[in-house]
Amino acid sequence: MGSLLQIGVVGINHKVADLTFRESIARAAAELSGKTALFFPHPIILLSTCNRTEIYFGGEDLAMAHSDLLCYLRKLISEPFEHRLYSYFGIDCFAHLSRVTAGLDSAIIAETEIQRQVKIAYAKGTEFSSLTSCMHYVFQKALKLAKFVRSQFQIDRSAPTLFQAIWHLAKDHLGDLLQQRILLIGHSDLNRGIAFSLSKKGVQNFSLCTQTPAAVHLSGCSPCNRSELSRWTEYDLIICAASSDRYLLSGASERTHAIFDLSVPRNVDPQVAINEKVALYNIEEMNEWMEQKRVLQNDQLIFCNELIWQQTLLLSRAYRQKTLAREHLITL
Repeated sequence: MGSLLQIGVVGINHKVADLTFRESIARAAAELSGKTALFFPHPIILLSTCNRTEIYFGGEDLAMAHSDLLCYLRKLISEPFEHRLYSYFGIDCFAHLSRVTAGLDSAIIAETEIQRQVKIAYAKGTEFSSLTSCMHYVFQKALKLAKFVRSQFQIDRSAPTLFQAIWHLAKDHLGDLLQQRILLIGHSDLNRGIAFSLSKKGVQNFSLCTQTPAAVHLSGCSPCNRSELSRWTEYDLIICAASSDRYLLSGASERTHAIFDLSVPRNVDPQVAINEKVALYNIEEMNEWMEQKRVLQNDQLIFCNELIWQQTLLLSRAYRQKTLAREHLITL
């Protein structure tokens, strides 16, 4: 059995479940992150983004590890959920991770942020869990394969990025954005990318609210702490991409606002949009808007998916041969 790819994944994404349900899974899966993973009987890697939550696991008995994961999640989630999750094992898990890392399974096809998120998830997994050699192999090869596949993918430049979608919708609602007060909530990778894009658009003065203002070093950005949230009604455009177990924005406003809640779980109380002057978009609504606007790269997607499958087959065979050779040496 040691010569096989002993790795699996349990997950959920924007394609198979709505935002509310994804929030429940994300909260439950977060309980397995960090030091808590030390006490779980199987090695795991948690990949959690605004559009997906996936738990990768390894071990000699994948069926048992899969069952233990579901039992753990059942303790934290009251409603039935198993039928809404997807699971992959062995080479299918390897190919799935490679597609995810290459951005082929993202709401924005071929987006680059997911590669960084997978790399960070893998690094955290190595820190808090005794990963198997197979898990190391699969994640390291998936990261390399994703870079190669991305170089072969000719993305349609007319397809909107997340920032372009935010800029378009906010401009429709607010008018000239260069004249508006802008607040970013959360010093996340996503908001750092948005801050860079704002600077390129000519926005010279915007605020970023975070628990650690001293860590913010972004061009044109004025950092502030979370006490600024009490004054959110003074801002016109607000973009939330923070980690929080409660709503960071709540209450009512009589002014016109465009608010983008890109977090899972959500940062903004939906009641904020009870005033028709407030345009509130969550990540699910952003995905739907981009799906309607962009032209899908069907031919390129087919080519890249076939390329990933071919490469994962070759890499899986190489791993098998390597493991068999090692086992043979051990028996000598």
